[in-house]
Amino acid sequence: MTGYGHTTFYLMKADFGFLRIAQVLVRLNLLTIALAYAMNTNYLFYYFAPLVSFWFLIIYATLFVGSRFNDRIFFVIGKIIISMTVTTTFFTRTYLLEELFGLLAEFCRIHWSAKEWAFRVALDIWVVYFGMLVAIAYIRVRELRLIDHPRWNTVRQVSIVASAVAFIWFIAFELGQPSKFTYNKWHPYISIIPILAFVILRNATPILRSASSRLFAFIGTCSLETFILQYHFWLAADTKGILLFIPGTRWRPINLVFSTIMFVWLSHKVAGATGELTSWICGGKKKALPTIAPPALVQAPPTTEEAIPLVAKNGQEEAEKRGSVETEGNAPSGSRWIDRLADGSSNNPGFRMVTGGSSWGEELSLPVKTGLGMFVLWVINMFWPAPA
Repeated sequence: MTGYGHTTFYLMKADFGFLRIAQVLVRLNLLTIALAYAMNTNYLFYYFAPLVSFWFLIIYATLFVGSRFNDRIFFVIGKIIISMTVTTTFFTRTYLLEELFGLLAEFCRIHWSAKEWAFRVALDIWVVYFGMLVAIAYIRVRELRLIDHPRWNTVRQVSIVASAVAFIWFIAFELGQPSKFTYNKWHPYISIIPILAFVILRNATPILRSASSRLFAFIGTCSLETFILQYHFWLAADTKGILLFIPGTRWRPINLVFSTIMFVWLSHKVAGATGELTSWICGGKKKALPTIAPPALVQAPPTTEEAIPLVAKNGQEEAEKRGSVETEGNAPSGSRWIDRLADGSSNNPGFRMVTGGSSWGEELSLPVKTGLGMFVLWVINMFWPAPA
């Protein structure tokens, strides 16, 4: 979903401004960084937030380079292949990562395990790129209206059968491995199988596509926080133990129910607070993240208003047709269009923050404020007394 979601956004909107980078990274890392200092833990200890942050930057860099040619599908695929090669090479030669982490330890007093980080990245090193390719395929299917092809129904039926077989095979293969360490060697290469199979089966019929769970949707609004807070709420002793509210093993089922309710409630509240703080730090009105539909096997042909090309060939003409979009002011010839905010404002990297009737940082751009924040963290790392 990281590869699919960010790729869809950048190919459709072509908004490579600093504001979105700051919003995504602050939203993903604010709680993690705060816990690392408050709980005397390590940033990589909460490996999910570092992983999704790392892959967001990889996706951004891949699509940003030569972004004016992102309307050429083979060019984008070529960039993905190059990015995949460079990333794989870097993480399979751990001495490069050890040198980088050595510099962080010397100049920032950040002590990370290169071996552990390389393992975390390499475990899912292919699936993010696969998500990027799925995003490209989905956009192209809609653009070319392939679902109108006479043989589309045959392709759909074959995909459903193949997905069911692949899903069953994966479960049997996984359960047949002698240990998780043996399975880990296979995981980077086969993890895409159950994901793609699930997506196809989930969209196999109109009834399945229209069905949804309010509970799961609610959990999705705070899923990041559940990944992070589980280390201090569901688990204990650096993930080696289980947190008990009522002492005694006989009460463990009651502990599980009680702790789960509090855990989900706390994750929900922290997610709301993190969102508010992100808006406060980065500026701009708080808005919901774009909802991206998963690839569907059967879907009504998109209307002119729904069809969104990778990059509009004629920005002004598209804007006049759609009415709700306008060409980007600083876009090159063959310009792209991007959807503006609902209130008509643009994604300006600067912002105005008002506190108690007075504004601060009005003349400072967001990159400068971000740099100041990074400098403060560096000072804390370098000069704050290390815990005993």
